[in-house]
Amino acid sequence: MQYIGIMTGNSLDAADLVLTDFVKDTIQDIRAFTRPYPPELSERIRQLRRLVRETGSDMKVLRVNADFLAAINQYTVFIAETVIQFISVNKLSTAQIRAIGFHGQTLDHFPPSVAGTEQPYTLQIGNAQLLADLTNIPVVFDFRSDDIFSGGEGAPLAPMHNRHLADSLFPGQNGTVAFCNAGNTANIALINNDTDKVLGWDAGPFNHFPDMLARRFWNANCDYNGTIGKTGKIRKEIVEQFYLFSAADKQQNNFYELPPPKSSDPQWYQLPSSLPGEYNLKDVLRSAEYFSAYNLALSLRFVPKDMPLPERILLFGGGWHNPLSLADFKMILQEKTLPVVLDSHQKIFSDIFARCKTAPQIDFSDAFGISGQYMEARIFADLARCYFEKIPFCYPKITGCRQPTVCGICCRPGDNDKHLWSRAAKGW
Repeated sequence: MQYIGIMTGNSLDAADLVLTDFVKDTIQDIRAFTRPYPPELSERIRQLRRLVRETGSDMKVLRVNADFLAAINQYTVFIAETVIQFISVNKLSTAQIRAIGFHGQTLDHFPPSVAGTEQPYTLQIGNAQLLADLTNIPVVFDFRSDDIFSGGEGAPLAPMHNRHLADSLFPGQNGTVAFCNAGNTANIALINNDTDKVLGWDAGPFNHFPDMLARRFWNANCDYNGTIGKTGKIRKEIVEQFYLFSAADKQQNNFYELPPPKSSDPQWYQLPSSLPGEYNLKDVLRSAEYFSAYNLALSLRFVPKDMPLPERILLFGGGWHNPLSLADFKMILQEKTLPVVLDSHQKIFSDIFARCKTAPQIDFSDAFGISGQYMEARIFADLARCYFEKIPFCYPKITGCRQPTVCGICCRPGDNDKHLWSRAAKGW
C-alpha cells in the first residue's frame, strides 16, 4: 500500500513529495523528493492571494477570472511534473502507487473559531483531474472540506497522522508524546495511550514574523542559522507587543488566548504597528524568534488536566532549523527557564512546570527514522490511505467536527472531475 503525499506550504518555496508504505501499523518512507518553486510561480501565487483578499474570496468573481483559472492549471502542471520527475529519477512504476494525496495550495482559511456568526469556509486550489491525467495515478484531494461541512475547523490535520506514527514508533508505550510542527504556523499534537486521547491545535505563527523581518530588512529569505538574531536582545516589551497585537481574528479576539479546537491562517498575522518603530531591528528579530518558541510552549496550558503533559516531544518543520528558537524552546521546557515572561503568564508557566513530572525529552522526528522535512507531505499520503480504508481523520476533540469524519474525494485518470478548488470555498 504505497501512496504519494504532496505538500506545498505557505512559504511558496518548494513542493515536498514523499512515497510512503503503510503495512498494518507500520509506516515507512520509501523515497522523498523536493522541487523548488520557479520564482514566477511563487509570485503568481502571491498575486492570487492578493486577489483573493481584494475580492473577499468571492467565488462568483474568482470562478470567471481568467488569471485565477490559468494560475490553478500552471500550479497543477508544476505538481504533475514534480511527480513525473520523482517517478523517473527513482525508476518507479505507477502501478505500485495506489494514489496521490494532494493538499493543493491554500489561499484562504476562515474556520468556525473566527467566523463567529458568519459561514466558515476554506480555499485550497488545484486541478486534481489534470494531475490524475498527467501522472496516470488516482488523486485523493480536498481533505479540509468534509471537516468544515461537519462543523469542524478544517485543521489541523496532523494529529491523527501523528497518532498513526506514535502507534508505529512507540507501540504500547504509556504516557503522552507530543509532535510539534514549526512551519509558518506552529501546531501541536498530543497522543496518550493510557487514555486513548488525541488532541491538537494550531498555536499561531512560528516562522512567519522572523521570515517577514528577514525579507523586509535584510533581503534574506530567513535568518539563516540565527546569524542576525543572535546579535539582538530579547526585550519584554517587544514580546508583549507580539502577544497582544500580532494575531487577531475578524472579531479582534486574541488568537493566542482562544481555547482549542482552533486553527489559524497567515492572513491574520500582522506585525504590531509599534514595530519596529523606535526599537532596534535586531532586537525585534531576536524577540520574534523567542516569541515563536515562547508561544508554542505557552499553548501547553490548553492540555486538559486529565491528560499528562508530554514526556517526549518530537520536532519537525523548518522553523526548528533556527538554532535560537530551538534553544529557547528547550530552555523553557527542559530547564524551566524563561529569559522573558509576561506578567500575565507567570502563573500559567508555573502551572505548566508543576505538571511536568520530569523534563521532557525533545528530539527531532528524524532520530526515529521519520523525516521531519516530509512530515506534512506524508500526512496527505496517510489521508489518501485512510480515504480508501474509510478511516476517520478528523474527530470532535481535535477539530470540533460533529462526528468522526473521513476526509477527501477521489478522481481517477480519465474521469471528468471539474473541481478546481475546495468544495467548502466561500459560499458553499
